[in-house]
Amino acid sequence: MQMTLAHIGSRAGAKDNYEGLIDNYLQRCAGVMQCSTEAFRSEAAFLDWLGKQRGRTEAVVLMLDARGRQMTSESLAEWLGKQRDEGQQHVVFAVGPADGWSAEALAEAKRRGGLLSLGQMTLAHQLARLVVAEQLYRACTILTGHPYHTGH
Repeated sequence: MQMTLAHIGSRAGAKDNYEGLIDNYLQRCAGVMQCSTEAFRSEAAFLDWLGKQRGRTEAVVLMLDARGRQMTSESLAEWLGKQRDEGQQHVVFAVGPADGWSAEALAEAKRRGGLLSLGQMTLAHQLARLVVAEQLYRACTILTGHPYHTGH
């Protein structure tokens, strides 16, 4: 299964301290799931890209939003395992623009998967991307029984 961590904003520069950490976590997932990142200059560009994704199944999309559902690490792993086991080919986690998702994007999220909340606190987008990357790696370790996740 392919997982993409997408965000609205400029591509990370060489001096972005988060990018190396994000890439590190996503590379660790390689034995379980293929992971990649995508950056889009606008929400419209993201939605256009999303519409062009082709596969046997339509991509499932979880857009990060404070109004979304909250999951434990275990429930995220269970959800990803279910997507994988049901033959889902592509799951996209998307961090939105600074002013939030538009009504059009929220409707697309509702149709394709939903909204995911990392909690009620507001996080810098790069930090949110890092948290999601770590949680994707953690989910992979839970699914494979690796000792990285101990539940504490």
